[in-house]
Amino acid sequence: MATSIHLYLRKDAKKRNGECPIYLRITDNRKHRYISTGVSVQEKCWNQKREMVRRNHPNPDTLNEKLQQRIKEAQNAETELGRGGKVSAKAIRERIQVGKKGDFFNLADEWYDELVATGKYHQSKTLKVVLKKLESFEGERLLPLSQIDTAYLEKFESYISRTFENKGNTINKTFKIIRRVLKMAMKAYLMREDPFINFKGAKRVKDSEKTKLHIEQIKAIEELNLATGSALWHARNAFLFSFYSGGIRFGDICCLKWENVKNGRLSYNMNKNEKPFSTKLSDYHKAILSEYSGSKDEYIFPFLNSKKKYDLLDLRKAISSRNVIVNKNLKKIVELVNEELEKNDCPELIIEGSVSFHVSRHSFAQHAVESGLDVYELMQTLRHTKIETTQSYLKSLDEKLADKAMSKVF
Repeated sequence: MATSIHLYLRKDAKKRNGECPIYLRITDNRKHRYISTGVSVQEKCWNQKREMVRRNHPNPDTLNEKLQQRIKEAQNAETELGRGGKVSAKAIRERIQVGKKGDFFNLADEWYDELVATGKYHQSKTLKVVLKKLESFEGERLLPLSQIDTAYLEKFESYISRTFENKGNTINKTFKIIRRVLKMAMKAYLMREDPFINFKGAKRVKDSEKTKLHIEQIKAIEELNLATGSALWHARNAFLFSFYSGGIRFGDICCLKWENVKNGRLSYNMNKNEKPFSTKLSDYHKAILSEYSGSKDEYIFPFLNSKKKYDLLDLRKAISSRNVIVNKNLKKIVELVNEELEKNDCPELIIEGSVSFHVSRHSFAQHAVESGLDVYELMQTLRHTKIETTQSYLKSLDEKLADKAMSKVF
């Protein structure tokens, strides 16, 4: 039997001022559950047939809007419970009451909407992944904030470690998202204590060494014979263009248009921090650009559709999906390069480690320091906002550079 949701005037619960409270009456399998709407009116101001406040009330529009909102809450609860096949009048009432007291998913959804609205696609994507893990753990999309304590966090950590085979760093990133939502809850006075105070969490795994290519390896990629116009050819061109431009991020590479090339310079605003950047075109740039053509409002590299108008969210999604494809193509390129190096008996140049598009940025940083740039010059070239970010790049540079630095001292 279908669930019904109606508004009902409780004449049997008349208040001293003569007003009667209006309740939501939820019926499922002939079982009723009542939830107060917080609205009360005189009996003469209520139209039970139409389930709305009459016009003879001093403020009918505001009260009817509030009542419709309560009905919508119940309908949303019914929809959510229906996905798990757990619809009942009692369950709907409990779901609404939990929502009033504070539910983790409700708060997380508010944050998700905010991230999407502000174009923070990667953060919203990460949040969505965490919510799916929590939903898997709970068996439904319902998690009262009152249920979350240190013991709960420990159980959840054990679950994602076992079920999803998450390791230290991934677990820590997951709990970083959860902690952010719980901070929202505490700020809204929905939680009294921070369950993270006594939560030790997973041990952070030592950062793995970032792959960096030496200039000889970059040249090997550059000299690789690839079919003009192929996906590998475009991926290689974009990777090299990034390297020779100081490590332009993939999102910025995608968005470069011919209007950004003017008077012998490449000028654009970076997607990550909207900082303007301009650099003189080198012969390396010009060689790659000569392989392409287009009008000033068209993209230089064919990763995005020049005829399509992207909104911010669609743009972020398109860049993310293209990045995955390009990274796969770079992996194939590395395999081909290594084959050539083995044929030519150059084992010292074999590329080891995983090569993604971002490796062009770390490789540039290494080459820049090898060429004599100091940390402040490198910071400007990489367009970092904070010196600490640049210093983190320097930490990952190899022993060869460390030896070179020490030779200057002794």
